[in-house]
This record gives sequence, C-alpha cells and structure tokens, in this order.
Amino acid sequence: MIKAPAAGSIALLGLLLISVFLLWLAAAWTIFQLTLGPSMPSSPADFLHDVFLTGPGEAMIAIGIGTGFLFALLAMMISVVSFPLLIDRDVGLDTAIKASFRAVLANPGPMALWGVVVAACLLAGMALAFVGLMVAVPVLGHATWHLYRKLIAE
Repeated sequence: MIKAPAAGSIALLGLLLISVFLLWLAAAWTIFQLTLGPSMPSSPADFLHDVFLTGPGEAMIAIGIGTGFLFALLAMMISVVSFPLLIDRDVGLDTAIKASFRAVLANPGPMALWGVVVAACLLAGMALAFVGLMVAVPVLGHATWHLYRKLIAE
C-alpha cells in the first residue's frame, strides 16, 4: 500500500492524463472518419496509398499533426511540474497543475525544447522494439526531476 500523502493526487493526475489520452484517440478517430472514412481500406497498401497519395490523406495528416500537437502540449502543461511537485511537497492537485501551467507559460522556449527532447528520446527508445525505453524512461524521469528543481524548488 502506498502511504505517501500525495498518492491519491498522483493517482487522480494519472487518471486525468488517461482521460486526455482517450479524448486524443477519439479526436484521431474523428479526423480519420472525416477525411478517409467511413469505409476502411481493404489492405495496408491501400491504406498507405490513401494516406500519402490523396488529398484527404494529406488533410488527415495535417489536421492530425496539429490536433496531436495540441493534445501533447496540454498533457505536458498538466504534468511537467505536477508529478514532481506532488512528490516533493504537500500540495493539492489543483495547486500542482496550476504551478505546472505557470512554469510552461513562463518558460516557453526551454519547455518547447524539453518537449522535443522527450519526444526524441521516446522515439529513439521505441526504435529497437521498445527495448530502448528501459533506458529512456528512467533517464527522462531523472532529468524531469532536475528540470523541476531548477524551475520550482530552488
């Protein structure tokens, strides 16, 4: 049993991020339905053709990238400081999320760079059948703690 004072808040933050992810999936499905749907392609080759060599496919890519960026930005703004703050200090979930939003808004350049670093590390970690994530995720977790300490704790 987890006895940390913030265990409940951390669990709620996880549920909030799961909700954001589910909304992201729903948005992706809606974008697919509005551009290439409603019928499914008959083969992977047909799907690749439809996505990369047709106008609706290009629209799906453009809208999908923009929408995905907004969801990723929201997830980052919610969590980049919230998780370490909840572990480090006895604060409420609302305070942690507000601090995370403030940190991102006050430091847009470094936070954008951090988002790119996280995305690149996760992509590199997935490159070898997800085995690289065993290194990438702990390294990112450790680096996130140091980012938090520079932004908030010092």
